[in-house]
Amino acid sequence: MKSYLKWANRIPNVFRESVLNNAPETDLSVPDDPYCLALLKHYHSLIPMAMEARKPIFLLKPSDGAIGAHLGAVKSSYADFFSFTNKIVNRIIG
Repeated sequence: MKSYLKWANRIPNVFRESVLNNAPETDLSVPDDPYCLALLKHYHSLIPMAMEARKPIFLLKPSDGAIGAHLGAVKSSYADFFSFTNKIVNRIIG
């Protein structure tokens, strides 16, 4: 997890430099970034199931193989993507 966070914490300044053409800010991390919409988990164990079922990871069912801990990860991914989508919609609408 630390390696992911190390790379994720580079994103705010790369975004500022590459997209906004602004100077980077010091000590800016993902949780402190006002432009951050979400920090999504990897959900790597659900991806093969979703590919085989031809569904998004957040719509997998037990019949697709999402049982036990996988079903909990599906519910968690649904909540994460729902929150992410709402943030996008709120930024668009205003």
